[in-house]
Amino acid sequence: MSLQEQLLTLHRVNTQVTGLRQRLDSATRFLAAQTAAHGQVKQETDELHGQIRQLEASAANLETESKGIEERIEKLRVDLNASRNDKQYQAILADVKSLQEKRDEIDTQALGHMERAETLRSQHEELAAAVAERWTMVERAQADLDQRRADVGERLQRLEEEREQAARVLPEEIRTIFDRVSEETDGEVMAPMIEISKRHREYACGACNLELPKESFAQLSGTGNVVVQCRACERILYVPSESEVAVGD
Repeated sequence: MSLQEQLLTLHRVNTQVTGLRQRLDSATRFLAAQTAAHGQVKQETDELHGQIRQLEASAANLETESKGIEERIEKLRVDLNASRNDKQYQAILADVKSLQEKRDEIDTQALGHMERAETLRSQHEELAAAVAERWTMVERAQADLDQRRADVGERLQRLEEEREQAARVLPEEIRTIFDRVSEETDGEVMAPMIEISKRHREYACGACNLELPKESFAQLSGTGNVVVQCRACERILYVPSESEVAVGD
């Protein structure tokens, strides 16, 4: 078996392996994307929940402070009724008004916190629904990945073994070239050398259509034991069978 035939054998198996891996990789990436999206929404939901609890706690503290001020006001009112002269009366009355103003400010703050908390609760409910929806998508993505693994797992393992056997017979430097091109082209390592014009001996790469020198055809159509790459796409070229050749004028 010539080097070109060995490369084509590896190429056919490698293409199948790459296709199956891509199916698994796409499902894996989709699961990762859905998991990340769920995590983002869950984090936003947790942050909102923390803000709501903080607002509720602040409002409760303000209400407690307001009640304490109200108790002080009630005591001052008793003192106000028991005052003995106008000066004492006015002094106590001034304290009452000052405390009332402070209480009103605190009550306004507490009300603002509660209103803000109520707004955030509505947002939290919407996000909670989004979290549930996102989790459903995560579960579906996981199920799809599991199904794809079940569908292609055994076949992929068998093909990977075949690929290893096909690669083992090649020289190390050629395997290195093959693997590099496979990585860069998503498994489409090899391309046929297309004969554009038989009369003018014009050839082109079957992958990127770059015009190729006629010397490349001479090299490949000889013993078949050389590696010739396209100068543009770097795919490994091969001379196709007559049924594959697209012959021009």
